Order: sequence, then structure tokens, then C-alpha cells
Amino acid sequence: MKRLGFALVLWASASLAMETQVLPKGTWMVDLAYMRSTIDKQWDGERRAVSLIPEMPRYEPGGGLQGILRARPDATFHFLLLQVMYGLTDKLSLAVYLPIVLDTTIQTNLSWEPGDYQSQLGRAYSEDDFWAWAASMGQPRVPNVWSGNHGRISDIILGARYLLPQFEWMKSSGFRWAGTLQVALPTGSNLDPEEAVSAGTNLWELHAAGTIEAHLSADQPFLEDDGVSRGNVGADLFYAACLPRRYTSGTGATNPLLTNAAPYVGETYWIDGGDWLGGTLSVDVVPIIGPTRATIVSGNSLEKAKTLPPLLTLSLAYTHIRTLQSYWNGDSALWAWDREKLWQPGEKNLVKGTVTLSFLRVGLPLQVYVSYRTQDLIPGRYTRPANVLTAGIRTVLKFW
Repeated sequence: MKRLGFALVLWASASLAMETQVLPKGTWMVDLAYMRSTIDKQWDGERRAVSLIPEMPRYEPGGGLQGILRARPDATFHFLLLQVMYGLTDKLSLAVYLPIVLDTTIQTNLSWEPGDYQSQLGRAYSEDDFWAWAASMGQPRVPNVWSGNHGRISDIILGARYLLPQFEWMKSSGFRWAGTLQVALPTGSNLDPEEAVSAGTNLWELHAAGTIEAHLSADQPFLEDDGVSRGNVGADLFYAACLPRRYTSGTGATNPLLTNAAPYVGETYWIDGGDWLGGTLSVDVVPIIGPTRATIVSGNSLEKAKTLPPLLTLSLAYTHIRTLQSYWNGDSALWAWDREKLWQPGEKNLVKGTVTLSFLRVGLPLQVYVSYRTQDLIPGRYTRPANVLTAGIRTVLKFW
């Protein structure tokens, strides 16, 4: 029998936000957000939505079909995300991104399709018959709900963004471009190899970001209004390297029919998730600039206050990501391909909308935002679409 565990694709991209934003020297930005991510399907090679776990036909030894065991998992992650950014110089900012998983819940949604007529029973196997047979071999019934990852850390990300030099034509038009490098530390956990259903918290489990990412971003403001841009077009090109990660094979100690891979896979195996190449196009619109005051936030300067973010900003972004072939490296080539075929070269299509309220222009160093990101609008291939709701608050601080 195949294991019911699976990798989840739930987390939004962890790249530093706001395309080319850097902080003034000596300035801190602290961002705290709650995120709810859900997933219940994956895209196949024909862009069709299929279950996260392939169906499992079961056969009588040397006989006919017992039946087909199906699962349609529905998983929900709750995150607390802390990002701290610091302006080392006016052009170079450093950041630390700390994702904490508050809770993970997986609804297995198991079902059974009866197979062939069994003469010894006088009927086809029922679902209870199947699990009774499994129990006779020491395999407990898979629970309807699994919950875990309470307060576990995912991979911590370190980032640096540098505002690239501006040529004269860039200065006159307001065009900015920046390079960003981010590196993920292996602080997240792998899924439990002995559980029939489980999920880990590392970036491959979440399919959220690469181990090392390089970004080239640009912003072009438009519709100037009293020194404030009423709109902005942003772009970001990036390459993400997903370095191999080692996993421990299940021994079947708890679930002998579902997690007994070690005898033929080896005690450990490696997953090379396949690199990504992607790009983002975004549009920001400012419907309300809001009142502007000279306060301590702007150094008591009305002129500087006019350069601060407007009261209300609406943003819409589209991200396209090409994913390369994944590789499972263990002692069994058949076992490896059984997993690799679900993660062949594919693509993701993400659409994200954000509403941001900023109170910096009135003297309160605070921004509040809500965003929703979906991969359901435009089907992808060989990827797993997550819907992500985020609500956060950020503040800007300077201590000297």
C-alpha cells in the first residue's frame, strides 16, 4: 500500500515584499502577519484538478480486485510570520524572515469503491472488510483527521536587497531597480516517516520558496499628483535553486502497510525538488492619498511627509513560475519514479490582491494590510494550488 503522506503547497512566496523597497540607513521595519493557507488538489500534466494522493487499487493475492481506496485530502495551515528588515545603508537593506506554523490540520476524506465479487464472501469487499483485512496484518485504520506542527518553525530566510545605481533617465522618470538575494536555513522539519498522514514544515514540504533565490526587480511610478505617484508598475524576475534535502524512510513500526519503505528504499533518501524560474508583474493604484502632516515620523518636515506612503493602496499581482523536474534519490528506482511523476516540469500561476492602509503621513508609524492569493484562477501543471489569506501589521522604527 502507498503511504498517505504528501508534500503541501501552501505558503506564499517568501521573497522580500514591495519589489524595490529599501529602508533609509538605521531604520527598522517589523512586519507581523497571520496567514491561513488551504489546499485540496493538484494539477496534472493536462491542467486538470486531481486528488493530492493517487487512488490505490487493492487486489487479492493472485485474485481479483478487492476495491479502490481513494483519499481527497483537504489541508489547512495556520502561520505566524515575522519579518524584520534593517537599512544598513540608504541603498542596502538586510532582512530576516521567521515563519512559525501554529497548526496543521488534514482532513483525509477516505472513500472505498468495491471491486470484484469475492466467492468466499458471497459479495464484494466493503470498506469495513478492507480495514478488517488490513488490521489482521497489523495496519490500523487511517484517521479521518490529522493535526500537528503546533508551534513549529519553518525554514528561516535571510535576505539582502541592494538598490542599483540609477542612470539619468531613470532619475527623471522615477524608475528604480534592485537586486535581492535570499537564503533559507534548514530549520524546518520533515514529515513524520512513521505516520500514515502527516506534513512537514520545511520549504519543500510547503513548496514556498527555494533554498537560494536571486531576484532582479523594478518599479516604474506613474500619474504624479502633488509629488505622490497615484500608480506604479512593478516587475520581478527570479531564479530559485531548491537544494536536495535528506529524509528518513519509514520502517512500518506504526503503519506496516503504509510506511514500510526502508527495506527497499534505504534508511534515508534525498529529495531534489527541482529549481524554479519565475516572474511577477504588479500594478499598484492609490485611490486615497490622505492628509499629510509634519510629525516626528517625517522629522517634523512637511516636505518629507509628502514622500511617505499614501493612506490607501490597492495592488494586483500575477506571478508565473516554471518548475523543473524533481528527483527522489533512494535505493529503489521504481519507488522514486512513482513520486517524481507527480512533480515533472510544470508551472504555477498565482494571482494576488492586496489592500494596504498606511498611517505614516499622519504621524503614526504603522501600516495594516490584507491580501488574498490564489492559484485556482489559472490552472498550472504538476503543481499544487494553494489559496492563501494574509492579514498583517508593520511598523517602521528608528532609534537614533
